[in-house]
This record gives sequence, structure tokens and C-alpha cells, in this order.
Amino acid sequence: MAITNHNVLKKMSNEIQEAMLQHGNEQKVREHVRSVKLLADLLLDQESNGEQSESSVQEPTVEEIRKMMGADNSPSEKREPETKADHEEANGSSIFDF
Repeated sequence: MAITNHNVLKKMSNEIQEAMLQHGNEQKVREHVRSVKLLADLLLDQESNGEQSESSVQEPTVEEIRKMMGADNSPSEKREPETKADHEEANGSSIFDF
């Protein structure tokens, strides 16, 4: 579940109102202000992470998808032809063929 900016701002507003009501108690005011600071940091971190992740996400190209799927038959990658064993007890190209 994602936390929306609106929800964070509402929480900040509530903390500010609580701090204003506690104007006589310095410790309580500091606690509420500290909460506001943490919420502001959370909001700023979400924005900076969102901007970075959106700009760094790129869709793979068709060529990259083919390579990932193993279907790339480009001439730059020459594959060696399979060689079969040439003695009488061999019946396949795998070391597990008996």
C-alpha cells in the first residue's frame, strides 16, 4: 500500500496543530515538530526516489529480448557445430548419452 502525498501532508498538519496546542510545554512542542520533520523527510525521499526510478527505467529492445530468450542468431556470435563421438560405444553428443 503506497502512502500518498496528501496523507503525509494531512499528518504533518495534524502534528503542527498539536504543537500549537502544546505551546506551554516545550518538550511536547519539540516532539510534534520532530514528527513534522520526519514526515517532510519521508515526503522528500519519496519524490527523489520516484524521479530517479522513472528516469532510469528503460524498456528492453527487441534485440535484447531475443538474446534473453536465446533466439538470437546474429552473425557476430558464431556457434560451433556439434560434434558426435566417433567410437563404437558412443550414441550421442551429450556426455550423458550411453
